[in-house]
Amino acid sequence: MMKWRLLSALLRVLFMAGLCNGCLMSGSDYKFRLRLQEKLIGNERGRAWIPCAFTAPMRALSGRQVWFRRSPEFPLSPAEVQKKDGLMRPMISTESECSVVLWDLQDTTEEYGFMLEWGANERHVFPDRVKVASCVAKVELTPSTYSNDLVAGEETFFNCSLSKHCPGIDPKITWKGLSSKPLLTQKSQKEMHKYSGYSEQLLYTPIPEDHRAEITCEATFGENLTASAKTILTVHSHPQILNSSACTLLQDRLTCVCVSQGVPLPDIHWPLLQNKHYLIKSRASYKHTTSTFTMTVGNFTSNSTVMCISRNYLGQTNMTLPVNNING
Repeated sequence: MMKWRLLSALLRVLFMAGLCNGCLMSGSDYKFRLRLQEKLIGNERGRAWIPCAFTAPMRALSGRQVWFRRSPEFPLSPAEVQKKDGLMRPMISTESECSVVLWDLQDTTEEYGFMLEWGANERHVFPDRVKVASCVAKVELTPSTYSNDLVAGEETFFNCSLSKHCPGIDPKITWKGLSSKPLLTQKSQKEMHKYSGYSEQLLYTPIPEDHRAEITCEATFGENLTASAKTILTVHSHPQILNSSACTLLQDRLTCVCVSQGVPLPDIHWPLLQNKHYLIKSRASYKHTTSTFTMTVGNFTSNSTVMCISRNYLGQTNMTLPVNNING
């Protein structure tokens, strides 16, 4: 009897599922997701490979995969699209591959989308789009040094190169993220290479504020197509002692604070304590080094001075600190 009840319940579920072809049951994860490896793909001799993977409800998986040009009202014909498994391996087990090869493409820039059709006129259009262009460039941005370590105040070249370019079109290069303007005597070199693409150099003098800055080289070419590359700068700079450094005299206790910045972070030295043993507290953040000491003084007059010295491998600087006499 129990077996018959279980069988009857199973038949009812299957019957309801058949009546509700494409229905999404509540309480389950039935999200539609589309994963595209690239959003801009080149048209190579009339063909374009589009790696693609998606997740969808089980009922939608039994339907048709449809690629379209510009909008769902323009689906591609079987002669224009060929299913191509293996272009993108699914990252998770619930993904299905939708990779294709597009054929007979023209030398224009077109936008393509993907949708699923199943059941009685059920359809889901994924919002993601991939653009296929007749010319696509890969941009690389490199400083003239072998690493990204620059020195503030020293001229350097930034090189922006494109591995490909659109024949007959001179790309427009835009630089973003620089803290100051390029040199007035900017030496910009543009060179079209028949095989290796396009390159442009920019002469620039980094300043300390460029440290950890993200700069971008953006190339605009073709039919409003853009490609860009980014790099994060490391700008070494000489030590600087900030104006917040000062001393305070309260009764017979002298407390001094010296704050310095530079890359790499500088060390701080106190000539006043060179031959004396006092506790010096130092702490460093990614921007500043702070050194503090407190000492008892017997005769500290207005003519007495306290000097702070800040030093890193690029050099050193010093400052005579003002003394705020709280005693009046």
